[in-house]
Amino acid sequence: MANQLRERHQSLKKKYRELIDGDPSLPPEKRKQANLAQLLSEAQDRNKHLGEEIRELQQRLGEVQGDNKLLRMTIAKQRLGDDEVGARHFAAHEREDLVQQLEKAREQIETLRYDLQAALDELQDVKEERSFYQDKSDRLNQELNHVLGGHENRIIDVDALCMENRYLQERLKQLQEEVNLLKSNITKYKNALERRKNSKTHSRSSSSALTGVLSAKQVQELLSEDHGCSLPATPQSISDLKSLATALLETIHEKNMVIQHQRQTNKILGNRVAELEKKLRTLEIAGLWSLPG
Repeated sequence: MANQLRERHQSLKKKYRELIDGDPSLPPEKRKQANLAQLLSEAQDRNKHLGEEIRELQQRLGEVQGDNKLLRMTIAKQRLGDDEVGARHFAAHEREDLVQQLEKAREQIETLRYDLQAALDELQDVKEERSFYQDKSDRLNQELNHVLGGHENRIIDVDALCMENRYLQERLKQLQEEVNLLKSNITKYKNALERRKNSKTHSRSSSSALTGVLSAKQVQELLSEDHGCSLPATPQSISDLKSLATALLETIHEKNMVIQHQRQTNKILGNRVAELEKKLRTLEIAGLWSLPG
């Protein structure tokens, strides 16, 4: 068990060293962007796990010490009592077995003490590494605050800044899509206006056939009984119906685009809320924030 703890200790130190040095294949500026809050959380989880192992080892040590004490008391009672009674209760081979059990118990106690000391040493190493990452995080936040010209009493957090950057990038992408949609609509309406200006007739049928952009009142008039059901099967009426169908399809497409953008906005806001909740949980675990009251 001691060898396992030593191997685990070496692997843990190697892991943290790799996290400190970063991936050699990445550029230096990317290598410095380690998630210090995540490393701190992992160190705290490891600290908690080691604390549980220490409590378990202490409990086992107490049980073995209790068994050893009971065994000594039993042997002492037999030695102080009648020799015949002692001989009757404990034969020679039984006494040898008791002595062997006592020796094994002592060896087990020594092993547990060694394991306990190794666990305490590993716990101390984890605490030192946690302090190192905390100091490094504070230095990075202070340097970042100095570069950005922030207030000295309100240090900027690196993780919060990265989270805000991702949120702004998603919002910028969505706004660009909305601008493109608005540009396409403006182009469509400009073309419709140019066709309307160049048209020689300004009748309702011709305007609907030329522009392809209908108002709600025009749609209602075209679908009324006087117009929709009694339209003759002429090329002009067929053109009007095609124009109406095209305008309705464009309207549906625009509504679908609006709904899609709204869903993207809700998704961005949901991701931001989830990141904020994760940040609050990290701060709460680190003891830097707690619920009021």
